[in-house]
Amino acid sequence: MIAFALGCGATWLLVKRSAEQEHAVVNTGKSKPSLDNNLSPAQVAVASGNWYYDRKNWPGAIEAYEKAIALGTDNSDVRTDLGNAYRFSDRPQKALEQYEIAQKQNPQHENSLFNQGGLYAFSLNQPEKALEIWREYLARFPQSPNAPKTRELISEAEAPQSEQRSEVAQWLKNRTQPTPTPSVR
Repeated sequence: MIAFALGCGATWLLVKRSAEQEHAVVNTGKSKPSLDNNLSPAQVAVASGNWYYDRKNWPGAIEAYEKAIALGTDNSDVRTDLGNAYRFSDRPQKALEQYEIAQKQNPQHENSLFNQGGLYAFSLNQPEKALEIWREYLARFPQSPNAPKTRELISEAEAPQSEQRSEVAQWLKNRTQPTPTPSVR
């Protein structure tokens, strides 16, 4: 019985320690996060970037993610979060660079491709490019949880074009119809 209790206690400590390492950032309000001492400098930079990101402190997130990349943690998730921080800092070209790097690193990274479409639609004012990206997204990730939202965004992006096309068609129709001649009295 004592051995069983010791085994349970040891298992609990191992699970608790593992969970603490996964969530190394301790929420201390607005001050900088406390970090687990067992993390590598690159992991600390990512955790700091995530902490700043969650608080919408885009300059802090950018600095931390760039540091993480410089320290060797260069992956699609970090690049996409860095891209988002640039996007929300009104630096859309830098955001696009990061999303494209993320896609080159991992073509199966859904978020970087999805976010590219949003960047083109809402920040770069290039709806045709947004539609192209979102269609590619649906072709590559048709079962994604984001697929319904992507279809909705495509529909919304196409709607104004349809309205514009019908307005142009109406204008052309009016221009080609014979103008009634005034009657002479």
